[in-house]
Amino acid sequence: MTRASDAGFTLVEALVAFAILAVVMVASYQAAGTGLRALDTAATNEGAVLAAQSLMDRIVAERQRPQPASGAVDGTPYSWFLEVKPADPAWSRQPLARKPVNVRVIISWRARSGTSRIHLDRVIFVDGAPAP
Repeated sequence: MTRASDAGFTLVEALVAFAILAVVMVASYQAAGTGLRALDTAATNEGAVLAAQSLMDRIVAERQRPQPASGAVDGTPYSWFLEVKPADPAWSRQPLARKPVNVRVIISWRARSGTSRIHLDRVIFVDGAPAP
């Protein structure tokens, strides 16, 4: 004759074990999904920063006063806008061969939470006369 404790798991014990396993798996899937969304957001932000740096590097390399402009970055979800403003008036009193201007590159894109944007600001020295 076998005792009840030697007979194995009861149906109730098995159901409780499956319920605990289900709760743990749901929590694991949610954590993995959150991690993947964060990774996607970080990659999108990094792409925007690289696009802004690339545009700013091109402006600096030209050494000419840029004009305000806008456009799209080919093959990406990003659009850009370029703002150009005169630098601090104290700079214009300096006898400089190149004149300073404030340049702001704004990159925007559609995200899950709406429109996201970053901006990159820089004072650059350009050839030619100061801005009007």
